[in-house]
Amino acid sequence: MAHWGCFLLLFLGLCSLSSSVPRQFHVVKEQKSWTEAQQYCREKFTDLATIDDMTEMEKVKSLIHEAGVKRAWIGLKQGKWQWSLADRGFYRENETDFRNWGNPQPDGGDQECVYKGENGKWHDDRCSHSHHFICYDGGNSTHPYVLVTDKKNWADAQRYCRERHTDLASVRNQKENEQIEEVSGRSSVWIGLFRDAWEWSEGSSSSFRHWNTGEPNYGSSDEFCAEILNAIGGRWNDARCDNHQIPFICYEEKLLVLVCDNKTWTEALQYCREHHVDLVSVTSERVQRWVRARAKGASTAHVWLGLRHACGLGWFWVCGETVCYNHWAPGQEQVESFQQRVGAVESGGGQWVSNLTETDKLNFICTTVEQCD
Repeated sequence: MAHWGCFLLLFLGLCSLSSSVPRQFHVVKEQKSWTEAQQYCREKFTDLATIDDMTEMEKVKSLIHEAGVKRAWIGLKQGKWQWSLADRGFYRENETDFRNWGNPQPDGGDQECVYKGENGKWHDDRCSHSHHFICYDGGNSTHPYVLVTDKKNWADAQRYCRERHTDLASVRNQKENEQIEEVSGRSSVWIGLFRDAWEWSEGSSSSFRHWNTGEPNYGSSDEFCAEILNAIGGRWNDARCDNHQIPFICYEEKLLVLVCDNKTWTEALQYCREHHVDLVSVTSERVQRWVRARAKGASTAHVWLGLRHACGLGWFWVCGETVCYNHWAPGQEQVESFQQRVGAVESGGGQWVSNLTETDKLNFICTTVEQCD
């Protein structure tokens, strides 16, 4: 068994996924809403299709033509509503989800910022429009909400609040909503709620788009998901996400291989390096999602990762990167500094654990590409 001691040399570097990871697309002819299609793809493959360039676009277009599919979901959807003040510790459970929309709001389109109207209800609006605004001042517990009567667009209002106070106001519950209404009166005021533009289901930052002329046009004002249309050369259209059931396209990254043989951690490491590239290093939420999906097929309750703890070094990945992103189960990250431990992922829940010994025999996940530069 290899000895891991304090003399271990750790090569630090930025972990990244190879841009040449082979991506395979699958046309699924079942009729599903966008949300149902997303769930299916995540369970059976990797996710709804992300399309990075015209080469992949031509591949997808050919597949739907061969399958005789007229239209199909891809993984592009308008972003979620979120608060400008992003500190997670500021919100208790479900407090980020409080809303006080007017009727019928939000009415979509390119209206991606929110103001409180004269009637106290919330409205979405173009971020370039100008309103008064409400800042949140975390240093003033007595009067935390500050009305600014200068009219600014949303981005300028956000900048003003961050420079002079804490941020644009978040509204976590009905009590805070009433406080803001009392401060602002019948003025229309920006608050800190906004929506990102279009984003890919699996979190890719790809900016590739292939919209049809005039799209996205947001149609009936709630067309927030993208479909590909065979009849117009694979161009994209925006459509209603959950009241519209059509076939869809999943993709699969050939990055991870679940090995269902039971081996010790060291044996698993050796196997991956001989037959693939390495034990998997989980350096982002994206890779964690893939690992969680692969681990569901395991025959053991836990699955080995390329995660190691050594004295003087702490936790690190076998690809040579320290652990920045993590998904530890409660209490599992804490290890005495002199202990040498290994890490695994729960096959059912996806959280990481360290309470196993390297002589335990588990399934494991290999990677087929170099993960660290």
